[in-house]
Amino acid sequence: MLLKYIFHLVVIIFLSACSNEILNSESIEISENQPLIEHYNTQIKYSDSGLVKIVVVSGHMKDFTEEKETSRQEFSNGFRVGIINKDGLESGHIKSIKALRDLKTQIWTLIGNVEVIHKGGNQLYTDKLYWDRKAKQFNTDSQVRIIDKEEEIIGLGLKAEDDLSEYTIFDVKGHFESQIIQE
Repeated sequence: MLLKYIFHLVVIIFLSACSNEILNSESIEISENQPLIEHYNTQIKYSDSGLVKIVVVSGHMKDFTEEKETSRQEFSNGFRVGIINKDGLESGHIKSIKALRDLKTQIWTLIGNVEVIHKGGNQLYTDKLYWDRKAKQFNTDSQVRIIDKEEEIIGLGLKAEDDLSEYTIFDVKGHFESQIIQE
């Protein structure tokens, strides 16, 4: 009997909670400036001919691939690119606070505490750096600091190969070790 009473009470409560009113709902608008994909703690591997060339890690990534005029990927909350050699080992890295990859030109803009380090090679530090992956070159108009062996070179502006094997620094200042070669 108690079970029957509880059942009727549940049915009455359920029916009284129903309504035929049309609820006002807010429409969802998708802005053209919204990313197609947004991802946190991102890891992307870029490969060529089946071999991984770079590994990108970022705290936050937004992909604006569908924007016709400005298709791009934005990386923030830390950005790191591991450069992978032909043996599959990391031979260097590029770090910054944030980055932007233009999908049409394949030029990366790295912003904030940028560092480029090649194991056993040179180190580059700046606040803003452009990386043209097709041409395999870096350039900037910002202040730069390169550590090349025991020398520290500071200047304003740079053009360099992306492995830092060759570079030109403009408005140079720094400490150079002079070597006298005797025959």
